Amino acid sequence: MPPRGRWLDRRYSLLGGSLTAASALLIGVTLVASILGAQLPGVAAAGALVPALVFVGQIWRLVSWVFFEQDPLGLIFAGLAIYWFGNDLVRIWGPLRFLATYLGLAAAAASVTCGIALAWPALYTHGFLGAWPVVSALIIAWACAFPTRNILVYFVVPLSGRNLIYATLGGTLLFALLGGIGGFVPHFAAQLLSLALMRGSGLRGLWARVKFELAYRGWRRRSSRLREVPRNSRDETPRWYH
Repeated sequence: MPPRGRWLDRRYSLLGGSLTAASALLIGVTLVASILGAQLPGVAAAGALVPALVFVGQIWRLVSWVFFEQDPLGLIFAGLAIYWFGNDLVRIWGPLRFLATYLGLAAAAASVTCGIALAWPALYTHGFLGAWPVVSALIIAWACAFPTRNILVYFVVPLSGRNLIYATLGGTLLFALLGGIGGFVPHFAAQLLSLALMRGSGLRGLWARVKFELAYRGWRRRSSRLREVPRNSRDETPRWYH
């Protein structure tokens, strides 16, 4: 019996390069779901992230919304971005972690959006669809992993990985200011979560720091009660504490 996840290690030749099975899976599911959503509007409506419906138990919407891309150019460039950036992330993370991160960012960004919707009534019944919130988060993850590598944005603008982070955040802010900030809440949530994850500020790193701080304070409290055992003679070096 083949090891678990072994089929995800496969690679396919595409556009003069290779496409990992994990990236191909995301691209394929997004393509099929987007086409079905366009032809059968009820399918997209059933998968959209709607905070009001999430709160009544339709939990699948926390993940399903990222597989429906409504704009044809958005779908094409989302697929290309997963191909360009996903391959490198699969190489350093492994396919299972790559897929888990993609779905985890989708669910986490959706959860943040639902939380904000509780205080922002306009978002409570708003439907969110699209792959770009999480795709842009993958771009930031790639940029953090390869800060000195140069790429050509739109085949024209040369940017290093570090500057790509600023360009992605700045571009999202510009689109939000022009198109309405409410519609870009999932984008900002996913991008900031990705940045926190890659910068070591995720929940695991935070919990590790909290545990270290608690242990250090406990040690300081215990050490403050240590007292030197009196010396029997003036020349004897103290060796014992209690």
